Amino acid sequence: MYTIELATWPGLLPALIDEVESEQIAYTVEHSRHAVMIDQRQVWPLRWPVRCAQSAFVVLDFAVPRPKALLGQQYFDEIIRTAQLIMQAHQFTTLQIDAAGSDSTVMQRIATELAQRLNLQVVPNEAEFVVRIRPSAHGWQVLLRLTPRPLGTRSWRVCNMPGAMNAVVAAAMVRWAGIYDDDRVLNVGVGSATLLIERAQMGAAAQLVGCDVSVDAQLCAQQNINAAQLQSRIDVYDWDATKLPIADKSIDLIMADLPFGQLIGTHNSNTQLYPAVIREAQRVLSSRGRMVLISHEIRLLYQTLVAMETLRIVDELQVEVGGMHPVMYLVQPT
Repeated sequence: MYTIELATWPGLLPALIDEVESEQIAYTVEHSRHAVMIDQRQVWPLRWPVRCAQSAFVVLDFAVPRPKALLGQQYFDEIIRTAQLIMQAHQFTTLQIDAAGSDSTVMQRIATELAQRLNLQVVPNEAEFVVRIRPSAHGWQVLLRLTPRPLGTRSWRVCNMPGAMNAVVAAAMVRWAGIYDDDRVLNVGVGSATLLIERAQMGAAAQLVGCDVSVDAQLCAQQNINAAQLQSRIDVYDWDATKLPIADKSIDLIMADLPFGQLIGTHNSNTQLYPAVIREAQRVLSSRGRMVLISHEIRLLYQTLVAMETLRIVDELQVEVGGMHPVMYLVQPT
């Protein structure tokens, strides 16, 4: 039996817990590491296509007083055996140690010995085979990442617009909003189509539509949709999100990754854009509908929402991802 650590971005742990619970799998929570621990009989594959975790590691516990003891034959052989099981499922060429004091003599020796035994090349950053070493209550833990890239790196992502949304954040937003097979879904400002693709991969929907006035965004979104083989389920249009050519109360779920005013747009332009977009979203939202929105323009988005008398904020959640701290809002009609 192996212990697997599924870790997510700070703030998204509730979404990951909800995902694990939906699979009816026993788990424990590591709040300090924003992670969920599960047990499974084999290292790979994971039991389901995990969407709300950024990474997956197998955790090996060793009752040793210091990291140097991990080089002892009994412990080191166990690390190698587990690593070889992981490498049967994926191809790896590079290795890195992720640990406090990773440049110390002991950590460098561990990295060198592992690389030699596994026929990998040691690189300091962005390696495929990531090994974490950290203290535990009873000694030291060695964590081996199960995939060459983080789980948040989706195979369908062949195009990225500036400020493209992290797929794990998108998956959490989709799960937070609820997944219903009769939903009519609209993603305004579709960008790279991350939100729509994550929604499509989580279940059926009556309609999945995205819109963007940027031709580059439309083309990028379509590339990713095609790569995900979802072109028969998702439609992208050149609609202006402030003037949607659709009927009142015709959409059940509106999703938006609003421009932060940094890589895309400016704060001054957002002061005009946000009220116009929210007002139009309010018009097309059905009586049973909801909106899930994310932005780093926290005060502006909050003030815009509370100014809309026919909308109410149901919940909010702050996320930490890539050095940013955007807030997600779940909104419903009053």
